[in-house]
Amino acid sequence: MTEIFVFIYKNIYLCAKFINKKHAMEEKMHPIWNHEYIQRQGVIVTEVDNLPTEEMPFQSDALVIGLCLSGSADFTYNMVQTTFVSQELGVTLPNALFTHSTVSPDYRSLLVIISKEFFDEFVHRSSFMDYKKYYYSPACHLSDVQFENIKAILRVLHIVSASDHPKRREGIENILDLLFYTITRYRGEEGVKSDTETRNEQLFSRFYDLLTDNYAAHHDIGWYADQLCLSPKYFSAVIRQTTDKSAAEWIDIVLVMRAKNLLRSRRDLAVQQVAFALGFSENASFCRFFKDQTGFRPSEYRNR
Repeated sequence: MTEIFVFIYKNIYLCAKFINKKHAMEEKMHPIWNHEYIQRQGVIVTEVDNLPTEEMPFQSDALVIGLCLSGSADFTYNMVQTTFVSQELGVTLPNALFTHSTVSPDYRSLLVIISKEFFDEFVHRSSFMDYKKYYYSPACHLSDVQFENIKAILRVLHIVSASDHPKRREGIENILDLLFYTITRYRGEEGVKSDTETRNEQLFSRFYDLLTDNYAAHHDIGWYADQLCLSPKYFSAVIRQTTDKSAAEWIDIVLVMRAKNLLRSRRDLAVQQVAFALGFSENASFCRFFKDQTGFRPSEYRNR
């Protein structure tokens, strides 16, 4: 049965591989950064030979599923040094934190990029209700047969997601159901359960969730400490001990990531509007903060 499944979908892909795409993505932009395209399409499937490289930690609002076809990539995912190698499958959640990445010359991977809006609707389906496990254990290695099966599913998803069929969304949802049921079966008990986290790691996870939801309204560590029922001093000490960064540094990191996102993806917004969207009362204070953190004025970064 498995062989028939792979055979059918491989041939579907071969018949459709030369379908012209109606919405070509910008040549120099990594697909993860193409926020407008991701939001418009909801789900895209693309093959890449690189990863985003940023001088500071960065994050994407999208859910990303990656299948490494060849080579390897090294990066840090949610504070854990990670090597992504051929025949590995990875799932990273919206707002996951990455740092600078390097790839081997022969690196290639298939990426499924799912917008935050699509993710918020899909997350309640039975195939994906235990999605939090991917925060702690994002990758697994596949056997040869498993690798070919996942690749076949992704190729079919590519065809459906690139189409303009009236039932495109329904088709995507059904294929994603199949994909996540299959991933869950292949992962088995390999994933590390969230209850193995230390108390400090759990605290950081709670802080980071709060921060990604409230970064614009609250820039002070006292508010986050209050939400976690801790003194600011103890809270700050635990965060630094766990991550080698202070809570204030994490607040700055998230603000800078969001600022970069808005400056690049929302060119219709003036710099002052970006400042207000991030909770800065004055444009001058935002510009000073952004230059201190990145070495560029906001307008310079937008036009790089």
